[in-house]
Amino acid sequence: MAMFPHISLIFLSSIVSIATSYTVLILIEYISRRKKAIHSRSKVLAILALGSGFFGMQVIGILTFAAEYRFTPRFELLALGLVTACLLAAYIVKIIPKGIGSRSEMTKRIILSAFLVKAVHFLGLSGILSVRFSAISASYYLLSAIMVLGVTYFGFRFVQQSNAKQVTERQRLINAAIMGAVLTLLHYTSTNTFYSNMALPPVVGDGLWVISTAVFVALIVSLLLVFAANLALVDLHALETETGLLQQVKASENRFRTLAYTDQLTGVPNRHWFFAHLREVLDSADGNLKTIGVVLLDFDDFKSINELIGQDGGDEFLKKIVERLKAVLPESITLARLSGDEFIFAVENAKKADLEQLCQNILLVAEEPVHIGERSVSSGVSLGISCQEVRELNEENLIKQADLALFMAKSAGKESYRFFSPELLDSSIRKQEITSALQQALVNGEFSVHYQPQIELVSGRVIGFEALLRWNSTLGAVPPSEFIPVAEECGAIHSIGEWVLREACQQLKAWRKEGRPDVHVSVNVSAKQFLDPKFAEKVSSILIATDVPARCVEIEITESVMIDLDTAAGLVEELQDIGVKLAIDDFGTGYSSLNAVKNIQIDTLKIDKSLVDEVLGSDRSMAILATIIELGKNLGADVVVEGLETLEQVNLMKQYEIIGQGYYFSRPLPADKAVRVWDKYLEQPDGLFHAPILY
Repeated sequence: MAMFPHISLIFLSSIVSIATSYTVLILIEYISRRKKAIHSRSKVLAILALGSGFFGMQVIGILTFAAEYRFTPRFELLALGLVTACLLAAYIVKIIPKGIGSRSEMTKRIILSAFLVKAVHFLGLSGILSVRFSAISASYYLLSAIMVLGVTYFGFRFVQQSNAKQVTERQRLINAAIMGAVLTLLHYTSTNTFYSNMALPPVVGDGLWVISTAVFVALIVSLLLVFAANLALVDLHALETETGLLQQVKASENRFRTLAYTDQLTGVPNRHWFFAHLREVLDSADGNLKTIGVVLLDFDDFKSINELIGQDGGDEFLKKIVERLKAVLPESITLARLSGDEFIFAVENAKKADLEQLCQNILLVAEEPVHIGERSVSSGVSLGISCQEVRELNEENLIKQADLALFMAKSAGKESYRFFSPELLDSSIRKQEITSALQQALVNGEFSVHYQPQIELVSGRVIGFEALLRWNSTLGAVPPSEFIPVAEECGAIHSIGEWVLREACQQLKAWRKEGRPDVHVSVNVSAKQFLDPKFAEKVSSILIATDVPARCVEIEITESVMIDLDTAAGLVEELQDIGVKLAIDDFGTGYSSLNAVKNIQIDTLKIDKSLVDEVLGSDRSMAILATIIELGKNLGADVVVEGLETLEQVNLMKQYEIIGQGYYFSRPLPADKAVRVWDKYLEQPDGLFHAPILY
């Protein structure tokens, strides 16, 4: 005979199975998502709830069949069944966070879990009813075993899906209902496994006691399940909230990082990104990274572009030129904006030939004009390159070296590139020493003025002197060709230039008081000093203070000052209003010579020594020199030929009735010695060309 389920407990059995299934799914999802972050007390609670749920729904399922029959519970077996159910729960809690793994591993876990499920059911049957193994139905047992294996398999598959993606509450309820229904059928099938072929126990009546027991067990189990499920749901909700907040924080950090590391104008990374990137490359360097090269790029005339097309136009120019630069750089190289119109990029495992090719490509694209509105503008670039081996690399020195190389590229004429070398470093140190020494040179009285006579070749008369600055530096001998450019760069040239002019005027005043013939003194003025809007005013103040006639002072400028003719013409006019003479030095060596004398009234042309050196033995060079002399005379200017060192040169130039200056007559001398040379010429003008005067 077979046992049949009590109609009043079928619904309760199904509800408990569904509730247990729902809680199982919740706890599995909770444990799977929390993994190691779950507290040990929460694990214990989960194990007790799951174990009680597994055991409780088995007991209620058995009581559903035994409600109308007399039986004597064996509590030791029921306790063992509860312990086994908790072991099953502990096993599930342990393996869920690890994942399913391989197919063979999944098979082992399914078999072990199914065995524990059958053990819990068998211990429950043995604890409530007397079980005879001889009464086992093979067909029901096989069906029960298949169902247990199937439920376990699909339970693990569900865990895989829930780990892969977050399930909704509706999906969870549907899965719990399906699992609950399958588990209810599993109870009935498993119970029939033992009682389909055995005699029924005595009937006890309506089975109220059994029903009450089943309801009591259901309540206890439900309370545990509800408590555990609620705790897990609350924690899962907190986890979702925490995850959402973390994602928002991470997204905000990414946005802030992007803003902090991106140049807002050009869209390329900024200096902060570059230095962070360089440190990251160095920190993660492996054996394959041998060298790091850094290329520093700066536009040569960006200020003029801003003045020509305005700030907005300059910004648009930068954006367009940056796109060009990015197009010629390999994808592995990232261009970053260091500041203003200065950009930088790093090259890993850099080779000199590769760096040269990159720089040449950049120079080519920078030459092409950029169209901004209706204008077409361009600006060349200069590049400085530094390369170091990773094992010896110092990132601060790497950037400094590239900056020094960039400075040398600009000094060499711009639109070029230079590699850093130890010689550049020595030059930089020397420049820093000169800059530092120049700051105190005037205060310490280290400067002096030497005078070189200018001779009227026809008469042999001294008509003037050129005042030449000399520096008795603590660094030793520093020629003007070395310290004057440094003084211009650091701004000291203004105070030094004014001192030279004042010193020359005071010496001229002293000579006039001695009753010497009227001569003029020529004073060299740098471009920066000459282009000072207040330069003419300063010259006038010095003339008044020293009581020297303006006609006795001649200002020498190089023709490079005349590139900006509009500005230069205005300054020349101011000086001429004062009465000061104007001379163009080194005439004939630059591209703007004719343009300068065509547009500006000058008093003296000084022909550079390089032209004189080539005339002897060269009719072509002599023709050019003669043409320049004739040009100067036709413009009504005095012509001074510099660099006369031999009698042959002097005799050649004498026929052109010009003024001579050079070592043949005298090298630059302090004022007291220059006076002695002057006296010699006053004493023997007829002997001027027989031999140079010795001193």
